[in-house]
This record gives sequence, C-alpha cells and structure tokens, in this order.
Amino acid sequence: MSTDPFDLDSADELRRSVGVLVRAVRDRTAHESDGQIETLGFLMRDGAQSIAALARLRRIRHQSASAVVAELERAGLVARASDPDDARGVLITLTTAGSAVVTESRRLRAGVVLEAARESLSIDERALLARVPALLDALSEAMADR
Repeated sequence: MSTDPFDLDSADELRRSVGVLVRAVRDRTAHESDGQIETLGFLMRDGAQSIAALARLRRIRHQSASAVVAELERAGLVARASDPDDARGVLITLTTAGSAVVTESRRLRAGVVLEAARESLSIDERALLARVPALLDALSEAMADR
C-alpha cells in the first residue's frame, strides 16, 4: 500500500481544477478571441514566427493561422517581415501595440486571479497558492521531458 498522498484520483482532480480555473479566467477576461491572444502570446514569448510555425504551436490548420494573422495585422498588432534565413519566407512579428495588448491581457488575467484569491482564501491558503506555480512548472517540465 502506497503512502503517497498524491495518487491517480488526486492527479485527476488537479487536472480538472486547473482546467476549470483556466476557463473561469478566460470567461472573465475575454476581449480578443482566444486564438488571437494565444497567437500574440506565442509571438511575445518565442519571438517572430512563420505562419506554419504558429499553426503548429497552436495545433491548428495553416489556413486558420493565416486568417488569425490577417485579423491581427489589420488591427496593427502584428507585422510581416522577411525571414533572414529564407529569402522567400515571411515571419510574423509582434508590433508595439501587439505587445501592449499581451501585457494588458496578462495583467487583467492575473488581477482576476488575485481578486478571487483575496476574496475566497485565507492568508495561509494564499501562501500555499503562491508555491503552486513552481510545482506546476516542475510537472510541466517532467511531462515535456518524456
């Protein structure tokens, strides 16, 4: 018999809870489409990308990524630039306005989480919650390494 308090049921409950939290934050803060903000976020984190790379990152079809990029370009949030490694290639880059949208979106989402934590959790629970991101990062890294 295992004495590990984190078992399959706990893992399933954690997975479910993280999903519920992500959806709750998204529901409270949705302004741009999820696809647009996700695309902008990848560009901010990873730098300029081709449309094909963005499609792979988002796990969508090239045509869908192209449509999202076109919308973002019309809004002035991304721009196209020549790929220095491929004379025929084009990279999608984040504009200053696009960077500001990502920064504001992240601030807004974090604020929603902070407000809910302050309203519903004790100081001791919030202290425990402050340790959770490092634990989730370690789990994510362990799964990526497999």
